[in-house]
Amino acid sequence: MARLLFRADGNSRIGLGHVMRLLALAEILRPDFPEQLFLIREPDAALAEQLTAAGLTVQALPAQPLAEEAAYLVRHLLRPTDVLVLDGYDFRYDYQNTVRGKLARLVYLDDLHAYPLAADLVLNPAGGLTLRQYEMRQPGARLLSGPATAPLRAAFRTAAPVSTPPDPTTVLVCLGGADPTHQTQRVAAELLALPAVRRVHVVVGSAYVGWESLQTWALEQPRLTLHRNLPPPELAALMRQCGAAVCSASTVSYEYCAAGGGLLLLLPTADNQHDIDHYLRGAGLARPYASAANILTSPEAARLAVALQQAQRRVFDGLAPTRLRQELRALLLPQPPFYLRPVQPADSDQLLAWTNEPTVRQFSFNPNPVARPDHEQWLAARLQDPNALLLLAQDAATGRPAGLIRFAVSGEDATLSYLLDAGFRGRGLAPLLLLAGTRRVLEHFPQVRRVLGHVQRVNTASVKAFERAGYGLQPAPDNATLTFEWRAAAEV
Repeated sequence: MARLLFRADGNSRIGLGHVMRLLALAEILRPDFPEQLFLIREPDAALAEQLTAAGLTVQALPAQPLAEEAAYLVRHLLRPTDVLVLDGYDFRYDYQNTVRGKLARLVYLDDLHAYPLAADLVLNPAGGLTLRQYEMRQPGARLLSGPATAPLRAAFRTAAPVSTPPDPTTVLVCLGGADPTHQTQRVAAELLALPAVRRVHVVVGSAYVGWESLQTWALEQPRLTLHRNLPPPELAALMRQCGAAVCSASTVSYEYCAAGGGLLLLLPTADNQHDIDHYLRGAGLARPYASAANILTSPEAARLAVALQQAQRRVFDGLAPTRLRQELRALLLPQPPFYLRPVQPADSDQLLAWTNEPTVRQFSFNPNPVARPDHEQWLAARLQDPNALLLLAQDAATGRPAGLIRFAVSGEDATLSYLLDAGFRGRGLAPLLLLAGTRRVLEHFPQVRRVLGHVQRVNTASVKAFERAGYGLQPAPDNATLTFEWRAAAEV
């Protein structure tokens, strides 16, 4: 089984954002990658303890130039079956290219899109980005962009439903755990100066510098409550109490939206937060902190808080872990040795031969052979149906037809059926066909949110194919039938 390795650094100078989102990703992916290793330079004792408590094996790396570190990893740590996840602005193309040659796959968490990448998969939590904004040098590289695949900690993924409207007179201030630009006290003071604000809750992390002076100042602020290094469940609960929040345009803003949400006011504290700031405001999920005084003192503050909360909950739907797990499982598949093309009327004989092949009929929900007139009538109807997509897999080397995958679309659901030619079975092509077809139907029908496949429980080969392709098994009342599901992201 593949190991999952993480590489990031964090401290009071650069903050802990890179480490925290890798911790969230590790937690999400543990069912598929039980062996996880965290690579970090000179972690302090508290951080090393936190990583270990999360189930990660901590590997402290020697301090050396990054070019030498990449070579060190290749020589001493990496295995050909490993998946390595990088999060940090210094792990650029040369570093990535060096380690990529020793790995099964390379994943990069990015929020700059500022330099070429050698990763197979790029995760950018900001929405609205496309591959055109990246220079991807790894063949077949994919980009996952936006909250639909943003890794958040469990406490924020499973927040209780909001039962009361957000109250914007109680305001959270969280500018990241470290707040390296030291703006927390200034922002809290500005909020306390507004008569409409009844209570301000300030949250900082263990890496925050200046805690003692902040405590001294807080003694003179009766409407201020300080919190330091809150465990995630307590932070999520506090976020739900605060109908307004001033957050850096970082993971903490996403956590606020996911935990309950409300009147989110963004204060970017670093250049790398530009994309999330631009996305959240452009998508109508947040407002700039510069407008805080006008908004919080307005009679429309409560109405705006409700509107933002509703918009946030549509986007932060709690399914990011499902999407991340399916994408990481699919990432381990090789490139398919075939290409997909639309089925044509001239393919009728081939499709009928496949349909009536004994093994296909054995695992079909209707085991009876199909008569030619019925088949031709069915095919003609499907080719004219705007809600159907029939794709033939053609072997890239020989041009021989290798299989078929077809979809019936109804609203936000697409239900698939597939088969492989007898000459192409036993070669591990079924999951590749499932994945390639799934990608294509989601491109063709952007409204589709779920792709479903129904399999007879006794068809173990097909069950394994769906699992390898990244599909998740859904609860099913019929003991003889299994349903697999692929979750797509909504357009925002």
